[in-house]
Amino acid sequence: MAFLNSFDISGYGLSAQRFRTDLISSNIANAQTTRTDEGGPYRKRNVVFKAVDFEAHLNNKLRENLNVLEYEDPLDEDLGYNDKIHPAVSTVLVDKVVRDDSEPIMRHDPSHPDANADGYVAFPNINPVVEMSDLIEATRAYQANVSAFQSVKTMATAAIDLLRS
Repeated sequence: MAFLNSFDISGYGLSAQRFRTDLISSNIANAQTTRTDEGGPYRKRNVVFKAVDFEAHLNNKLRENLNVLEYEDPLDEDLGYNDKIHPAVSTVLVDKVVRDDSEPIMRHDPSHPDANADGYVAFPNINPVVEMSDLIEATRAYQANVSAFQSVKTMATAAIDLLRS
């Protein structure tokens, strides 16, 4: 692995966590949205990441064909783990965004414009406390990637200083 690939790995992590933060923010902003273009209340969205062998990703990126790790294989019975999950260097990419299709929360509010015949309104099944916890987790993961990026930057600067002297 080239030394500068560390910057790329941290960059992918930063991008993934920023995307996750944006998605969580959207969930929080729409926690009270009872009407959408799709019909019905807003549906919570979650991001799914996938681990990718970094070297294979760089090689296949030129051909626009990702080599995704086989992380869904069953565990090896003898070793107790799946040895296909342990590449020398891996990174993370956004795989997909999934919509939570759980039942909405029904609240009685006959004066609401979206109330049904019985006076109940369907609100998104979004718990702001859980969303805030997820937001804090995503922020901490983002900060960890920034810290890793800064550490590599410091090492690179020290190496350049050694070459100068």
